Amino acid sequence: MKPYFLLMSVVFFMVACRQEVKKTSAENSVKPLTQNLHKGWTFNNDASSIEWTGYKTTGKIAVNGSFQNFEINSIKTIDNLLKAIAHARVRINVYSIFSNDETRDKKLITYLFETMTDTRFIEARIEKIDTSQNMAMVNINMNAHEKVVPMSVQIDAQKGIVTLNGTIDLIKDFAADSSLQALHKACYDLHTGKDGVSKTWSEVSVKARLVFEKDKK
Repeated sequence: MKPYFLLMSVVFFMVACRQEVKKTSAENSVKPLTQNLHKGWTFNNDASSIEWTGYKTTGKIAVNGSFQNFEINSIKTIDNLLKAIAHARVRINVYSIFSNDETRDKKLITYLFETMTDTRFIEARIEKIDTSQNMAMVNINMNAHEKVVPMSVQIDAQKGIVTLNGTIDLIKDFAADSSLQALHKACYDLHTGKDGVSKTWSEVSVKARLVFEKDKK
């Protein structure tokens, strides 16, 4: 099933088998989101995506993937991009997880998601957008737990792309200790680094890339 709309990124997440630089005050300042970006946008289902990055080994090697089946409440034509995502709800089918490794995907489903409570779907909704700080507060529901996760919001008005980025913790945010442990055991050797230590991180980076098209009139 083609992705409908995504948002969050909620979700999501997954785990699988700065040199500090001084900045000027201008660089540190936050440029508020522009609200009247263009009158008339239509969401492009096929071009949008929900991506995740999990980590393994003590060296924190990244494992990237996505969800290919997700849907959002009906949105047709809107008059600006911020209205398109305000209060939006997304539902992600965890069985559509894709990491370009079929064996890994099966382990994620069997040992992580299927050991959680009522987690055939991950659900998320935007509760608030702070345009002065370019942040969205996203409520994510997984493993029978809800967590409001701050996600940065970037808008490319020329290309019609809204990008949300955030980080979740499977243990601290969603009490998925036993599920993460089950996944770790199933991937023990694959998650062992050069130091001989096996580690599966509870931290997961999530990214939602929402693509819109200008109405042709």
